[in-house]
Amino acid sequence: MRRKIKRIDCIEYLSVQAPLEKVNMLEDKQSRYIHDHVKKSGYAIVGKIRRNGFSQRDVDRQWMQIVNMIRKKQIDGVVVANMAAVSSSIADAYYKVGLIVEAGGIVVTVDEGRLEMHIKEVA
Repeated sequence: MRRKIKRIDCIEYLSVQAPLEKVNMLEDKQSRYIHDHVKKSGYAIVGKIRRNGFSQRDVDRQWMQIVNMIRKKQIDGVVVANMAAVSSSIADAYYKVGLIVEAGGIVVTVDEGRLEMHIKEVA
């Protein structure tokens, strides 16, 4: 008997820093890059959020929307091209990954792979 592989529903987050006239083209290119990676893995893209050239504050707000969707069990995680596109520093990247992991989700990047925080909780 064959075991059924559980599909992991993720949302695709597109984020580039570029002049406004190039943002849509570069985000579409990033989307193709992410979809090529997802075809080879057990993840499924069920939605898309675009940065649209907004500021880092808007990225943080959108990231919290993703965290809330994970808490509500609407999605299982988020797929991004790389964390440098989403975060402003290494500390910010750890904070954002920690928010997703705490909510019960996963963060998958095409460049770095699946990001996890291996911290054991004390009961």
